[in-house]
Amino acid sequence: MNVPGLGEIDLRRINQAIRDLATGGTNAFGAGAVTLTVGATETEVQDRSAAPGSLPMLCLTSAAAAAAQPFLHEARAGSFVLGHQPAGPGATLRYELRRP
Repeated sequence: MNVPGLGEIDLRRINQAIRDLATGGTNAFGAGAVTLTVGATETEVQDRSAAPGSLPMLCLTSAAAAAAQPFLHEARAGSFVLGHQPAGPGATLRYELRRP
């Protein structure tokens, strides 16, 4: 998504940013997929875009992932950790990283 600066005066850039938002654009800077570690209660996800304070927005893509009830445990430089109930096989999800 095109994000104009605070001092932007070009109406075309401002209009494009509004159009991007209206059609589902985001200011996310990373995305990916992960399968939770079977039987574990934490899964570390390596993503070089991750940083302390970044927020992965989770989209559960399987019933096993929904049953595991994943949540953000910790965001670090280069990775983040998901906490969850003991995961069963096939617990997959997608994520999109948001800026801190």
